[in-house]
Amino acid sequence: MKQIKVYNIDEIVCTPVEQQAQTFDMITYEKFKLRVQGFRHPHRQNYYMIFWGTGGAGLHLVDFEKYELKAGRIFLMYPGMIHAWESSQDLEGFLLFFTADFFSQRYNDNKLSKFPFFSSTQAQPYVDFGRGEKEKLDRLFEWMYEAYEAGGKDCLSTLKSYLNLILLQCNKHYESKHVQSVEVPHAQQVLVQFEKLIDQHFRQKHQVKDYASLLHLTPNYLNVICKSHIGKSAGNLIRERILLEIKRKLLHEDKTMAEISTELHFEDQAYFSRFFKRYTGQSPLAFRKQLWQNRQP
Repeated sequence: MKQIKVYNIDEIVCTPVEQQAQTFDMITYEKFKLRVQGFRHPHRQNYYMIFWGTGGAGLHLVDFEKYELKAGRIFLMYPGMIHAWESSQDLEGFLLFFTADFFSQRYNDNKLSKFPFFSSTQAQPYVDFGRGEKEKLDRLFEWMYEAYEAGGKDCLSTLKSYLNLILLQCNKHYESKHVQSVEVPHAQQVLVQFEKLIDQHFRQKHQVKDYASLLHLTPNYLNVICKSHIGKSAGNLIRERILLEIKRKLLHEDKTMAEISTELHFEDQAYFSRFFKRYTGQSPLAFRKQLWQNRQP
């Protein structure tokens, strides 16, 4: 089994503009597809990526789920996600690659984690726009690409402004489709912080009480917030993040069950196997074999 490739943003050089390629880059899909051979295999990235579809169709694999690529759909990927470009039929669009530093350098009070599609493993990785809305996004990306190609001393500031506008549009339409009720500000803040803490500590901390302590809350109150606003218990959110990482490692890393168990701080391999089977219905080894059989041509 091949070790999964992890790409850094400085490996995604779309133009000779070196100072941009360190924290930001942009390319049309028509140009990108000429060099996507390495990206057709599942890989992990340590930067943010946006794909905006303007025409054609295709398939995108994101963390074990296949999604349709099409005009009017924007994909929003954050560091750590595993994905692959599976197929495309005359697909057209734009790709943005950027780091958190690129965004925060201009918007110090804004964090990328404030956007729901960048702050939660529960988030749907795309947003759909209707015809009229699509035309607005088309223009934004076209103007952004023109600014990118033109360069100049104000280029990076201009690109950051366009990026902020695009993210705000995505946030507006994402929330209108996925938020079912007005969130209580304090509860929403707790959820965002809880999910950030899970992503930071899930390898070592598996208990709700551990996170409740970090948040200065009781475990019961943390559960109430999660069930009220997400419909899942705090324990479910922790387990889902652990299970996602196990699945990623089983599919994309050539590691033994014992190695994965140790990395994720399970008491022993037997408990690791019981945990996985309890919530998936399969042993880790059976899950790995099934996934690799399904990927055979």
